[in-house]
Amino acid sequence: TDFFMQQGLLEAGEEVVLSVGRPSQMLKVKKDCMYSLGFLLEGIYLYMGVVDIFGSIVYKKILEVEPDMMTVKTQIKEHLVTELLKEAGICKEKLVGIGIAMPVSYDMKSRTISNGRMVKIEKEIYIGNYLDEMEALYQVPIFFDNDANAECLGVNNARNLFDGGGDMLLFSLGTGIGAAVMLDGKLRRGFHERCGEIWPNVLNSMGELGPENTLENQISLWRVFEKNGMEYREGAKGMSPRIRTQIVEDIAKELAVAIHNANTLMDCKELVVCGQVIELLGEPFLEAVNRYLEEMMPLGKHPRVQVESPFCGIAGIAGQCIEYQVEKTLEG
Repeated sequence: TDFFMQQGLLEAGEEVVLSVGRPSQMLKVKKDCMYSLGFLLEGIYLYMGVVDIFGSIVYKKILEVEPDMMTVKTQIKEHLVTELLKEAGICKEKLVGIGIAMPVSYDMKSRTISNGRMVKIEKEIYIGNYLDEMEALYQVPIFFDNDANAECLGVNNARNLFDGGGDMLLFSLGTGIGAAVMLDGKLRRGFHERCGEIWPNVLNSMGELGPENTLENQISLWRVFEKNGMEYREGAKGMSPRIRTQIVEDIAKELAVAIHNANTLMDCKELVVCGQVIELLGEPFLEAVNRYLEEMMPLGKHPRVQVESPFCGIAGIAGQCIEYQVEKTLEG
C-alpha cells in the first residue's frame, strides 16, 4: 500500500467507522495521477483525446486536416501534443504515453506502414525513426497501430469483453474500410499482422483481379462521392437527402455481405461498425445493413450490428499507454 501511495496511484478516501476496533481509512485510485493522449485519423478529420487511468476520455476534439498521413504525423509531433495538453489542462509530468492510430497496415516487428493510398501512403515506409523521435521529444512511450485495431481495443475495454472471453468483429468505415478481430478477449493480429485487412477483398471473381474490383474501391466514401460527382471534403460535411439515400443503398448491401461472409467464418458474439461513414449516414444506414443481414439469415445467424463512435479508437490506442504504465508500476 505504501508503495502505491508513493507512486501516486492511491490517495486517502473516506474514513469508515467499524463496529469494533479503530476507524479505518479507505484508499482510492487517484483519478488525475496519469494521462495519455490519443490521435486517430479518418478522412479529413483527426480525432484527438485525453484518457485517464480508468480508460475514460476526459477531453476530446476533432480537427479538420488534409488526408495526408505524413503531414498529420508531423503536426502531431510539432505542436498538436503540446496544444492538446494545454487545452485539457494537463501538466506534461502526468503524461505517460501517446497513441497514434492511422488507416494503414502496420507491421509492429519491422515498424513499417503500407496500404494507405487513401492517406497518400503508396508504398511501404519505415516509421521507426519518427516513433523514436517522438519518444525522445516527449519522454514517454509511443504506441502506433491501425485505426480499426485501436477502435476494436476501445470497444473491448468499454464493454469489458475481456471477462468471459469476448468475441467481436469490428468494421471501420472511415477513410476507407477495414476490420479488426477480437477472439477470447484478445486482439487477433495474424501471422503477417494483417488480420482484419478486408479492403482488398475481391467482390467478383469474374471481373478483373485488381484494385478496381476490391471492396474498398466499391464502398469507400471517396469512391462513392466520386460516383455521385462530389468532392470528398464537400460530401463529408453534408449532402442532400436524395444523395444520402442513394449512398446508403450503395454501401449498405455490400457491407452487409462483407459482414455476413466474415462472421459466417468467425461466428462472433458482437458485431460493431464505427467510423466517419456511420456518423455521416446515420440511423438509416445501420437499419439498412441489419435489414440485409436479416435477409441472409437462412445462410447464417448473426447478432444485430451495433454502432460506436470513432472516439472509441482514442480510448483504445491511448488506453494501451495507460495499461503499459500501470503494469510497469506494479512490477516495481
